[in-house]
Amino acid sequence: MEIPTDILPFFQSAGWYPEHRVALPDKAQSLIPEGHPAAMILSTFGGLKVGRVGSGEECAASDIIFGLIEDSEDAVRRWNDLLKTKLIGVAEYHHSHGKLFVDTVGKCYSLGLQGTFCFEGDNFNEAFRNLLLGRRSRPMLLPGEESVMVYGEIYTVESPEVYRY
Repeated sequence: MEIPTDILPFFQSAGWYPEHRVALPDKAQSLIPEGHPAAMILSTFGGLKVGRVGSGEECAASDIIFGLIEDSEDAVRRWNDLLKTKLIGVAEYHHSHGKLFVDTVGKCYSLGLQGTFCFEGDNFNEAFRNLLLGRRSRPMLLPGEESVMVYGEIYTVESPEVYRY
């Protein structure tokens, strides 16, 4: 997996190097479908704590702790159904106040403490760049939901920032 040069120092400071690999725990092997991008992410970065919480470009930058997040959230099951995919949790972020998920094609999403679900990026590099550099996520609305609050702002169905799935 190639990491973009602008965020590579975050990974190197955490002790990551290109040949770094960890074995997936038995639990992960049983939860992750064959060919799912979560397996590569967890074997490449599992156990690392990358980045730090602090000022970012548009919002607070986050730390990221890589590890399997077991799906026990009703919200995740609901989003699996809506997105017609299998979300696998690969990390916690921002002092473990949020969980990061990757879908079957590599798109990344987050679930915050308040149950807010956001789109983080079309791929690993985009999502983790946004989190480490403090770029805003794109809120997602459930069917029938009129608005959601993220970053202390209310986003409605008309807001261009809302991710359309």
